[in-house]
Amino acid sequence: MTNGEPHPTSADVMREQRLQRNLKIIVGGLGALILIGLGAVIIRVTGLATGSLGSGPVRSISAAWPPPSGTVALEIPKGSKVVSVSLSGNRLAVQHEGPDGTDITILDLQTGRRIVDVKPIEALPKN
Repeated sequence: MTNGEPHPTSADVMREQRLQRNLKIIVGGLGALILIGLGAVIIRVTGLATGSLGSGPVRSISAAWPPPSGTVALEIPKGSKVVSVSLSGNRLAVQHEGPDGTDITILDLQTGRRIVDVKPIEALPKN
């Protein structure tokens, strides 16, 4: 043992053991994070593949279309014509123009019922 290397003191040995213990804790924690992330990815992919996560933010239009009865009827005033139609999720907005002016009707395609009728009015000028 006299090959020119200094003998480690007890403080050096304790410092080395503490460093190794801390590194083991860090490696174990990072390994656990990797496993948790991998598990979350597997659960999400499995849920999307089976369609069991349909209530989340990603919804397909097939969940709302066709409606339960197969058709949705929208009554508009006589002499009116449909100007535009816009679909967002399970909501359908229909703009129609007639003798009484322009109206917008919003329908729920899952239930087939009218949600709201929007009647634009002319605003008075502000002084």
